[in-house]
Amino acid sequence: FYRLVKELGNHDVVQIACGDQHAMALTRGGELFTWGQNTHGQLGVGSQATLTLQPQLVERLKGIPLAHIAAGGAHSAAVSLSGAVYSWGKNDFGQLGLGDTQGKERQQLEDVPGL
Repeated sequence: FYRLVKELGNHDVVQIACGDQHAMALTRGGELFTWGQNTHGQLGVGSQATLTLQPQLVERLKGIPLAHIAAGGAHSAAVSLSGAVYSWGKNDFGQLGLGDTQGKERQQLEDVPGL
């Protein structure tokens, strides 16, 4: 019952992270792919689509080599090789670390201040 994610077959995946209904894959080259539910912008793909069935490259982070990724229930985060922290998705309880608790969902990637 296990299935290969064929769309990532040409990429050397070094880390995965899973939220409630979304998943992320980080490649050795520092690229990030996301798929699944996007109701709160947790995929970071800049799309209003609520569902992405196949892994999509997060274009907004292209060119920023990533070292680590993490996924929460409906939010996501990444750390670059230089130590910058980026977060996106649902922020009702301040889980993005941006100093606010705006109830609206963020559709853009944010650099977390102070880290």
